[in-house]
Amino acid sequence: MNNLEYQNDLSLKSPILLDYEYKRHKVDKMLAILREAGGIGDDRKRLALDVGCSGGFFTSAIAPFFEDVLGLDIDLHALKIAHQQRQQDNLHYVDGDSMHLPLKDGSVDLVICNHVYEHVPDPVRLFQEIRRVLSDEGVCYLGAASRWIPMEPHYHLPFLSWLPKFLAHRYMKLFGKGDCYYENLRTYGGIRKLIRDFRVEDYTLRVIGNPDRFHARDMIPRGGKLERVPMWLWKLFYRLLPTYVLILRR
Repeated sequence: MNNLEYQNDLSLKSPILLDYEYKRHKVDKMLAILREAGGIGDDRKRLALDVGCSGGFFTSAIAPFFEDVLGLDIDLHALKIAHQQRQQDNLHYVDGDSMHLPLKDGSVDLVICNHVYEHVPDPVRLFQEIRRVLSDEGVCYLGAASRWIPMEPHYHLPFLSWLPKFLAHRYMKLFGKGDCYYENLRTYGGIRKLIRDFRVEDYTLRVIGNPDRFHARDMIPRGGKLERVPMWLWKLFYRLLPTYVLILRR
């Protein structure tokens, strides 16, 4: 596959993206983090953008906090479903390129970029565009999976993202998941390089340490083994965590 190709109709290959029950806890977690980070509050802000909005679960959740909310994706199947389920008048969905955002410089108060960077041909350009449109007081909510995630989140094949591409392609074919593993997940260090031009506030360990406060029981089940892991151990293996939650500012 040419590295400049786009990944179209992802929801047809990974239907879980359109599963509200799968997304519900992630939406609640996002809202709790944004409230604490000042991304949403009692007063309506001007404009929010959900990059890679898919079925619009995150997009519709932030609509009450903004005058206008824009959900952007190239996945036409997912956008059709988002349009059909649209209930708020201030909510708009567009077929658009995340590497060429159709918005003015400094015009967006909140950008949602949740598990998107691995799906675009040029993630460096993606974050350049996010920084360009973000207002001086704006924030970006970034959910970023690591290459070391044990269960690959899109195709549910163990250790898929750990493999060299040629082996990952064969693994996908063997289990009937497609002919090519498009996604390019990065290590923690690689993720930090992508966002080096932002001020970063890391919520990952806060969420792990306070799963009730941040609605993160999907990550840390009550009474489970993960709840008994001491914080010093989480910190020790921080760079090997499967996913990170970060707030970015200009």
